[in-house]
Amino acid sequence: MTASLSLVVLTVLASCSRACAGVARVNSVEELDLTPNVVITPEKAQPPTEIPVNERFPSAVLFGRTCGGTIISPTWILTAGHCTLFTGGRDVLAGTNNSENDTGVRRRVKRLVIHPKFAVGPYWLDADRYDIKQVGARWDFLLAELESPLPLDGKTMVAAKLQEDARLIPGTEVGYAGYGAENHGETMRHHMHGMDLEVQSDEECGKLVEYDPQDMLCARGRPPRYDSACNGDSGSGLIRNGTIIGIASWVEDDATVCRNGAKVYFSRVSSARHWIRQVTKI
Repeated sequence: MTASLSLVVLTVLASCSRACAGVARVNSVEELDLTPNVVITPEKAQPPTEIPVNERFPSAVLFGRTCGGTIISPTWILTAGHCTLFTGGRDVLAGTNNSENDTGVRRRVKRLVIHPKFAVGPYWLDADRYDIKQVGARWDFLLAELESPLPLDGKTMVAAKLQEDARLIPGTEVGYAGYGAENHGETMRHHMHGMDLEVQSDEECGKLVEYDPQDMLCARGRPPRYDSACNGDSGSGLIRNGTIIGIASWVEDDATVCRNGAKVYFSRVSSARHWIRQVTKI
C-alpha cells in the first residue's frame, strides 16, 4: 500500500513476507553392526518430506485474484473488507498451491457482504508527501457467498472453525497462507506460501496508535525467519489448530516497505462472530 493498509497486488500497497512451507523430516537409516563376512548396503537416506502448503492450511483460498481468504463453509469465504478497493471479488480458487496450473477448484462469487462498521484510512494519499507511516482499518471483514459449494475433501479443502473466545495468550503459535508478493510493490506470487507467527500482547500491538484491541490483534513472525506479510496477503486467515482467529488487514511500516519481523495486524474474528452468524447462519 502507498499510504494504504492493504497487502494487495497494487504497487501502492505493502508489507513484508517470505515464502516457506513446513517440513517434516524422515528418520535417517540406523547404523548396522555387521559381521565381517556379510556385506549389506544400507538404503539411501530419504530426503525431507515437504508438506504442501495447502495441506498445512487447507482452508486458505485466493480471493478475487488479489487477496487471500478462508473457507468457513462450502459456500462462504471470509476475507478483508478493504480488498473491495482493489478487486471485484468475482471468484475464488481453492485446493491448490499454484494459481497458474489449473489444479485447484474455482468458484464464482454470488454476493459480497461487508461489515457495517468497516472503515479505512486515507490509502489514496502519497505517504511521503503527507508523512504517513501507517494506515489502519477498522472492522475489516468481508463475506463472499459462492454460487455453488466447494467440494470439501478434508485434506486440501477444509472449512475453518470460527474463533468464539476473544482471549488469546501472547506467544500462541499461529500461521497463515497466501500468495502475496515477496517485496514491496511487486506483483503477487503464483505459489502459495505458509507463514509462521506468534500472537503478541495488546501492549506490544498498541505501540502503533492505529491499534484497537476491540476488533484487532497482532502477530509477529517466529525465529529464525521472522515471517511477516506483503502485497496480496490481505484477507488471509490467521489459523490456530484449524480455527480462524484473524483476517490479515495491515502491517507495521506498510506505507513504505515489506520487511521480515514487521508485526502483522489482523481483524479479530471473535469480535465479528455475531455478525458472521447473522449473515451466514454458520
